[in-house]
Amino acid sequence: MKLDRKKAVPLYIQIREIIRSQIESGERKPMEPLPPEDVLCREYNVSRITIKKALEDLKKEGYIVRIKRKGTFVNFEKPKREERGFRIGRKTIAFIVPDIEDAFISEIYKGIKDVAEENGYSVAVFSSDKNIEKEIENIELLKDSDMEGAVIFPYWGRFNALQILKLKKKRFPFVLIDRYFRDIETDTVIVDNFKGAYKATKHLIDLGHRRIAHIMGVRCTANEDRFEGYRYALSKASIHFDPSLVREIQPFEVEGSLRFEPDDIGGYREAKALLSCRKRPTAIFAGNDYIALGCYKAIKEMGLRIPDDISIVGFDDLKFSSHLEVPLTTVRQPKYEIGKRACEILIMRITQKNPPRKFKKIVLPTELIIRGSCGCKRKQVEKNLYLGGETWTK
Repeated sequence: MKLDRKKAVPLYIQIREIIRSQIESGERKPMEPLPPEDVLCREYNVSRITIKKALEDLKKEGYIVRIKRKGTFVNFEKPKREERGFRIGRKTIAFIVPDIEDAFISEIYKGIKDVAEENGYSVAVFSSDKNIEKEIENIELLKDSDMEGAVIFPYWGRFNALQILKLKKKRFPFVLIDRYFRDIETDTVIVDNFKGAYKATKHLIDLGHRRIAHIMGVRCTANEDRFEGYRYALSKASIHFDPSLVREIQPFEVEGSLRFEPDDIGGYREAKALLSCRKRPTAIFAGNDYIALGCYKAIKEMGLRIPDDISIVGFDDLKFSSHLEVPLTTVRQPKYEIGKRACEILIMRITQKNPPRKFKKIVLPTELIIRGSCGCKRKQVEKNLYLGGETWTK
C-alpha cells in the first residue's frame, strides 16, 4: 500500500493506518518485530519524525510495544475496536511465559488481562516457546523497556536466577507465579502443590494402592513440591518409598541449547517404561494433566484398562481432562485466580508511592476433582478440599 502525497491526510496517519491494517489482517503476526525506523523511513520515503509519530500512535492504541535496544513488536493481542480510543495513554505491563498457547497459562493470562484493563493497563505477552535462552533474553530486556512491571512465569531450573536478581536490584516491579526461587525473596503467587500432591496420593492409598508411581514434570519448585507431597503421603501410610517408581522428564540438548519434549510425549515414554517392569505399579500420580494424557496412550497401547488395571491421577484440571474416554481424576488449580492475584500485587507495587517493603507470598488452595480414572464413586471418598493462605516474608 502506497502513500498518497496529494491527500490532505498527514503522512504519519497514512503510515499508521497501513501498519494497523497489516496487523488487523494478520499479515503481521503477534510479537513479530517491525522493521527498524530507518528502514521504514526508506520504505515510505519520509522523515524519522513522521515514522516516530505513526509508531507512537500505534503504541498508544495497543497495537505495538516498543523496547529499548530491542526494537518494536506487534502486540500479542489486537485491541478491540471499541477500545482503541480508550487505550490511548494506557501503560503496559509484561507477561513473561514459557508458552502462551499452553491451556494452563492461557487461563492465567485471562486473570491478568482483566485486572490490568480494569486499572488502565494493557498487557504485552512475551513467550519463550520453552526455550531457556529466549526466556533469559525476555527477562533481561525488561530492565530497559518502557514496561511498568511484569508478571513472570519461569519455565524451570535456576537458569534465569541472575536476571531475576538484576530486576530486584533495579527495583523493577514484578511478581513470580507458579514457580519461584527458594533463596530469592520476591512477590509470589503459587498454589499449595505439596498439599495438592499429598491429597492426590492419599486418595490412591485410600483405594488400596501400595505400588504408586510418580512421573514428575520439568525440574522446578512446583514439581519438587508435588514430589515431596507424594513422598509424605507414602510415609504417613507407612509405605516404603521405592525410587524406581519415580520418573522425571529430562531435558535434551539441541545445538547447544536445552529443550524439553512435550509433557504428553514424555509421560507416554515414562509410563511405558514403568509398565514394562516385571513388577509394575497399580497406580500413577502424574505431575500434570499432559503427562497423564501420555500415560493414557501408553496404557491403551499395552492392552491395559483404566481404572481396572491401573489408576491415574493428574494435576491442573485442564479442559480436556473431563472429556477423555475415562474422565481423569485430577487436582484443580485456580488458574484465573493466580493471574488475578498476581496482577493485583503488581499494580499495587507500581502505583503506591510507598509500597510495603515486605514481599507478599500468596498460596492458593487446590481441589481434588474425582472422576473415573481411579475406579471410585464420589460418595465413597471424603470431600477433598482444603484451605490455602497467604503469608508475608521480609
